[in-house]
Amino acid sequence: MRTIITIVTIVIMLCGGSFASYQYITTATGTMGTLLESVENSITVEKWEKAHEELNIAQKKWEDNNMWWSILLDHQAIDNIDINLKRLEKHISVRDISESLGELTTLKLLFEQISGAEMFTLENIF
Repeated sequence: MRTIITIVTIVIMLCGGSFASYQYITTATGTMGTLLESVENSITVEKWEKAHEELNIAQKKWEDNNMWWSILLDHQAIDNIDINLKRLEKHISVRDISESLGELTTLKLLFEQISGAEMFTLENIF
């Protein structure tokens, strides 16, 4: 009987931890998506200084969450986001609208993929 209680407790803790990490990732990716949308809006109307400021806010948010992300996510995904953020920063600094929007689209897709990859589905289990 004691073994069953221990097993049930461990399973409940694992499921709770999985749910909590999924909620955290979903919230964080949603926040980053919103920040990137504001950067995109600024770039579209060619307000480069505002776009740079908004990107700095997004990068700060990313750096603040980076410790938890590195625990929960694949490091390749984190590296891809870091690289694309740096590319976007450079494209904004040289005021290249098409390259900036391309990098933004890539970043938004990467965050969507992270959220989808962490979702509890049969596809992600097997």
